Amino acid sequence: MNSFEIEEKLLPLFEGSGFEIIDIKIHRARSLVIQIFIDKEQGNVGIDDCEKWSEKIGSFIDINSLIDTPYILEVSSPGIDRLIKKPKDFERFKGRDVKIILKQPIDGTRTYYSKIVDFKDNIVYFEDGLKFNLNDINEVRLNPDDNEIFKKIN
Repeated sequence: MNSFEIEEKLLPLFEGSGFEIIDIKIHRARSLVIQIFIDKEQGNVGIDDCEKWSEKIGSFIDINSLIDTPYILEVSSPGIDRLIKKPKDFERFKGRDVKIILKQPIDGTRTYYSKIVDFKDNIVYFEDGLKFNLNDINEVRLNPDDNEIFKKIN
């Protein structure tokens, strides 16, 4: 089962909860590792949230036999440099500083820094006239400034 299929199966757990799945990564180490990144509509994700969702997701996977091999489940917050991936994420984070990594370089670079201005028809519009089709983007992450980082620490 791939990450998209797992996310589809888990979506009903999150309906109306105030939480959402940001990303799922699956890889093999000594055993199968499933990393699920969650976020809250209001506030920050804490350790208690991750613990609660780990138990809930793990039970759901086991009860429904979604994974037929031993696995390690890791549930994490998205972090201060949160991944922006879904259309609703681009709407939610309009005006925020981001780091953009493209799949292929344009004018010799794959990495750009800008602010999200808009999202329409699978195209992300950034400040300074930058715009990229979602299919050409490898990753977009929030790019917090030092004040945001130190505010979270204190």
